[in-house]
Amino acid sequence: MLIDAYGETGAKVLTTAETLFAEYGYAGVSLRRITAEAGVNLAAVNYHYSDKQSLYTEILAYRLRQLSSVRLDRLAEAEARTGGGTVPLAEIVDILAQPFLQPDESILPTFGPASRRLLGRALIEPLGFLAPVLAADFQPAVARCGQALRRHLPALPPADFLWRYSFVVGALHHAAAALHDMKTLTTGLCANEDSAAALRNFRRFAVAALTSDESR
Repeated sequence: MLIDAYGETGAKVLTTAETLFAEYGYAGVSLRRITAEAGVNLAAVNYHYSDKQSLYTEILAYRLRQLSSVRLDRLAEAEARTGGGTVPLAEIVDILAQPFLQPDESILPTFGPASRRLLGRALIEPLGFLAPVLAADFQPAVARCGQALRRHLPALPPADFLWRYSFVVGALHHAAAALHDMKTLTTGLCANEDSAAALRNFRRFAVAALTSDESR
């Protein structure tokens, strides 16, 4: 179940809605379709959520809190392990990307391909009503990872660092949104849902992008 507090019916609605929103986007899914595929009546949805927006927001907020919690916990553990030293750059990139692209099932047992795809889609072009959710449940962890990365690049002008980090974060969101369809997008050269390859190549890309020598 997605969120135990909502009981079996509420969790079934959330799980079904997450899958549909991930595939068709917010605008492409109606409450009637969600209830039909979940096998519940509309009254069951209205009992927990006032409308589609509140349902969508609930799912996004829950998944973003999961993702941010893992990132912050792993970063804190890495910083404690270094005794106040600098965490290796590639490890920080992994802390940012791995929970998203290749989540540990023992830590995020319900965070599956639909969760990743939905967040990728939502973060590439976020809807206006998600601004408070992103500010509370997404941006703090991304900012903390950025601060840790910044320690590796003290000579880089702040604006240049922020541009590079923005490109890296955007590429991560694109990868999450596109991982299900990589075979089509690459005319068969890459496999769908190959999270290991995605993480490996993202790590190389991010490290190179952040540390690129501007003189070349």
